[in-house]
Amino acid sequence: MPKISEMRKQETLDKIMKTASELFSKRGYHNTQVMDIVRAVGISAGTFYNYFKDKRDLFERIAQDNFENMRIHVRKFRRPFNIWDRNEEIRMLRESYTTLFDFVDQYPEIMLMLFRGGYGVDEAFDLNTWNSFSSLAHDLAEDVQAWLDAGIIAGVNPMLFGHAVVGLAMEMIHSYIVEQRFTRAEAIDAMIRMNLAMFDVYLTGKGKNILQKSKGKQEGAKPRKEPYLGLP
Repeated sequence: MPKISEMRKQETLDKIMKTASELFSKRGYHNTQVMDIVRAVGISAGTFYNYFKDKRDLFERIAQDNFENMRIHVRKFRRPFNIWDRNEEIRMLRESYTTLFDFVDQYPEIMLMLFRGGYGVDEAFDLNTWNSFSSLAHDLAEDVQAWLDAGIIAGVNPMLFGHAVVGLAMEMIHSYIVEQRFTRAEAIDAMIRMNLAMFDVYLTGKGKNILQKSKGKQEGAKPRKEPYLGLP
């Protein structure tokens, strides 16, 4: 059983990281000072430096920990599913984006911190931030390569496709948090339609035949509450 002192240390660490995340997301990295964090948490500067070397060390720890959590959520795109079934593809996309937006709604300050504060700290940190976003595109690129190998699609650069999807999602999430001009339901539906449209542009003859068969099966099935989101 953990000692009380160890539990208190962990509680203090968690409070520092949570408070710092909120301040970084509101003010940005450069406009947030260690003393701002210390005062907000209610600890001494000495206590802060028992946990972190400096502000950069804290920021990097927060960014890395929370970005990895987000990546775990986004990896639900890669759950095994039947690529030959358009209905299942739509279901997978809906569940994946719903999971992603659940994370966004729960941790909006973390997302804003990554968007607003991830660049301009220093060259090494800028590179780490870019590599983190690039890793999401790499995850998707692996799936695109598998579809290329299966002959379902052709003529697309997997990494380009991955970056396009990630870039579109990140831009939409930022607008969703900051401007609030559309609902999460609208964002999820739009992302599904756009992803399917991007995918269908690269379909081979083999892929188109499979898609038509899938649509035919759906048309012969009982009406569903959720509309078909494929291209006509």
